[in-house]
Amino acid sequence: MHPSELDELASAFQEPPVRGVRLHRLQPVHSLKGHAGACTNHTPGRQGHWPLASEASPPADGLAVAAERLPLPPELAAALGPPVPWAEDGYYLPLTSPLGHSVHHETGAFYIQEPSAMAPVAALDPVPGEAVLDLCAAPGGKATAIGARLRGRGVLVANDVHPQRAEILAQNLERTGVPAIVTQAAPDVLADAWPACFDAVLVDAPCSGEGMFRKDETACAAWHEEAPSLCAMRQRDILVAALRLLRPGGRLVYSTCTFNPVENEQVVAWLRAHFPVALDPLPAWPGWEPGRPEWADGHPDLVHTRRLWPHRGRGEGHFVARMHLLDTVPGDVSGQSQGGKRSVRPRSHHGHAIKPGPAVWSRRPAGAAGPFASRAAGALLAGLLADLLAHPERSLAPLDLADAAWIRQGNVWFACPPDGVRLLVAPLRALRPGLAVASEQGRRLVPHHALAMAIAHGAAAHPLALDPQQAAAFLAGEALPAADGEAGWRWLHLGGLPLGWGRASDGRINNLYPKGLRRRGLVTPPYTGCSQERRS
Repeated sequence: MHPSELDELASAFQEPPVRGVRLHRLQPVHSLKGHAGACTNHTPGRQGHWPLASEASPPADGLAVAAERLPLPPELAAALGPPVPWAEDGYYLPLTSPLGHSVHHETGAFYIQEPSAMAPVAALDPVPGEAVLDLCAAPGGKATAIGARLRGRGVLVANDVHPQRAEILAQNLERTGVPAIVTQAAPDVLADAWPACFDAVLVDAPCSGEGMFRKDETACAAWHEEAPSLCAMRQRDILVAALRLLRPGGRLVYSTCTFNPVENEQVVAWLRAHFPVALDPLPAWPGWEPGRPEWADGHPDLVHTRRLWPHRGRGEGHFVARMHLLDTVPGDVSGQSQGGKRSVRPRSHHGHAIKPGPAVWSRRPAGAAGPFASRAAGALLAGLLADLLAHPERSLAPLDLADAAWIRQGNVWFACPPDGVRLLVAPLRALRPGLAVASEQGRRLVPHHALAMAIAHGAAAHPLALDPQQAAAFLAGEALPAADGEAGWRWLHLGGLPLGWGRASDGRINNLYPKGLRRRGLVTPPYTGCSQERRS
């Protein structure tokens, strides 16, 4: 890097960091169609893999949550800054924005995310019907974005090796209504269980974090001279596992939040030299620059990678590369066997956290409304869904209940998409095997909070609209008044955005919002302190 550019980079580190927000349940007010930042899927044909849902059958006549995005409320539109050029549903936010502590945030209407971190999913470009794996997924910003793009068709697996981070990941997927399979395992464990199973894999790799220095003082304090080389070795192992998980012709996106070429261009060059992969050109996103071949082995294809420098683009430091797999990668290779040292693998704890309890698999008995485990369980689940849904015989928000597999782990019943069943039959149990629908409490079933967050507006049999102040009270755990004689389950919402379940009885609506999620002091509109920047 030229000394003058180093001075510019140093000056950029004196500027405040950049914040962003990605709309999840709401329609954006702009479109990237035809824009230079729009990403198109150049993946080769899909011969020799699982038939995708989009190829095997027409779309279900149902209620897909991502396809039924709601209009952007004026109070939220006024809080958004300019659009993020490489993210069709991303916007900039000022540091003073209160949206992350608002009632709308708790509905899963949006996800607070650093703008440059929106680029990897744009590069991956998942489409409905695909099997997609986010291998290092916590806290969930990219996994929820993938889920929104899949629109309830196909299967999403979100994994993180660390138990606490995997739980946070599961909570964010639940808040945004994404019915992902959540696992907590080392990448090579997944590769042993699921070889060549995915159409697309995202590796937002653990890195030295140099791109986060102005945003996160702890990242700067944790950096040391050996960090880039140690991270690069760890990344090699993760990426080899990712290639083993990928089907031939599938695509891999590798991203980091560091500037260091030891991790970025040099890791990509190593991967390209030792494995059957080809780099794909990425769009010329505004503010991003091509990778630097001269910082690795000089191969010209490295210009297809992308870097965001904070003195060139509006965002924190980031690196993104996309490639597709030309042939199957065998299971006996690793970062060590291909010329690199194997890094110390973090403890996976998969013997503890990934096996929360025995799973009871469902079967479809004669006369049951779905593939339930028994007539008794089938009757209970069918009766509950009939009480909750306006059209229980049709698709539920992001899942088609007619085709879903029902799995019981502990006292919770999960609905898993058909393609996900092929993964779960492997000798590997998931932290969350799909969408949690109901929990058993004694001899009765209670609707799960995840089900409330996955229901699209118009799908609930008994919706109850709340104003922002009522929503804040509900999210704090308070009961609400009910009309005389009102009884039964109520799906509570804020302008069509889900809040949770209540049960009307004796003149009040009892609050079923999970105690661990309750928050007091949430901000309600108008959202003061937000950006007055002009959108274009």
